[in-house]
Amino acid sequence: MNKYWPKKWNEKLPNFLGEDFFSSFDFLENNQEEGENSNDNTAKSPNFSSLKVDICELENELLLVFRAPGIMLEDVEIDVYDKTLEISGYIQVDHKKFRPIHSELYQGPVMRKVKLPYPCRHDKIKASYHHGYLYVHLHRLIRTKKTLKKIDVHDLDDAKD
Repeated sequence: MNKYWPKKWNEKLPNFLGEDFFSSFDFLENNQEEGENSNDNTAKSPNFSSLKVDICELENELLLVFRAPGIMLEDVEIDVYDKTLEISGYIQVDHKKFRPIHSELYQGPVMRKVKLPYPCRHDKIKASYHHGYLYVHLHRLIRTKKTLKKIDVHDLDDAKD
């Protein structure tokens, strides 16, 4: 809901239009409280937009397709760590020499964290942009015994001063 709507409103009007009517709105109050306590930037800033995404799989590869019309490619940052992809950028609409008098298109920062189905390599990312869609191609991180490195553990108890 919003900050002006009274807390526990459903208890104050229990029989108005029937109790079942008000129970269908409980999720709005719960979502608002979660958004206020969340550390996610998209919940705190009303001007922060998120990107819509499709995730596709082919054997050991993932293709993430983000709908991002007007994204400034020089501002796009893509980071992959473990099973998470984080993408951020800035959307700006080029009006050519025209001055906008009414604007409904979002312009400003965009950010999205995507949970991946498996860990992906951060050193092998390909990204391309075509007709308003940002394509991010990832490869599965496959750990083999060759990549495992034995770590030497030093015994500090035996160290002499």
